[in-house]
Amino acid sequence: MRGGTRRGRERIVSSLIALTWFAGAGSALAAEGDCFDYGALGAGSGPSLGTIKPGEARVPFVASASGRKGCPGADPACREKAFLVPGNTVILGGTVPGFVCATYVGQKGAVRAGWLPESAVARERAPPAPAPKDWTGTWTAPEQTITIRPGKAAGTLAIEGDATYGTLDPDRVRRGAVNMGSVAGEAAPSGHTLAFTMGDKGTLPFTAGAPTDCRLRLQLLPPFLLAEDNSACGGLNVTFATVYRRTKP
Repeated sequence: MRGGTRRGRERIVSSLIALTWFAGAGSALAAEGDCFDYGALGAGSGPSLGTIKPGEARVPFVASASGRKGCPGADPACREKAFLVPGNTVILGGTVPGFVCATYVGQKGAVRAGWLPESAVARERAPPAPAPKDWTGTWTAPEQTITIRPGKAAGTLAIEGDATYGTLDPDRVRRGAVNMGSVAGEAAPSGHTLAFTMGDKGTLPFTAGAPTDCRLRLQLLPPFLLAEDNSACGGLNVTFATVYRRTKP
């Protein structure tokens, strides 16, 4: 479906369950006291970076309200087995008194989110406005790849991406039940954000096009690239909404 052809759009529509906004990375806090990720892109001040402070050898994640009654809180029962160590970088989202919602990205791209004591995290300064070279390269996640190159028009960037659902599941691979999607467009970044819609006749502004058109929003937060989409960029359960690392300049 690269290039946004009508045939590709029809295939996307047939595979959608609902035309709801994505429910993956960036889906924000589902309810007060719950932490699933860093929140929606393009809303408020947006995600920021933080680093685990020196001090405690281990800083455990803290359970969300939906996981255990009375959490997040200081009760030791709220502490989870997963933990971070000083120097780990996290992507920060919403807060509740005493705690910040943090997303950690492992070396192989696995994402883990949860509450952390706010006192254990040092917030980093906002990065400077990116240059085009800060965007360009190949960005990867476990089931997604996005490539960004200089666009044909001055000041634009050309984006191509592929995503799958099921390639990490040997049973789905064996049954041929892997779903796929792709995205392509050319747009000019605005600060740390790059967003567009794939129309039948080419790239459109993010807010333009039909509800079934694939929409992609990227936010550069070095060393990460964050993405969200509208769940219309591929087959069932396929999404570009996750955290990427640049693997090739």
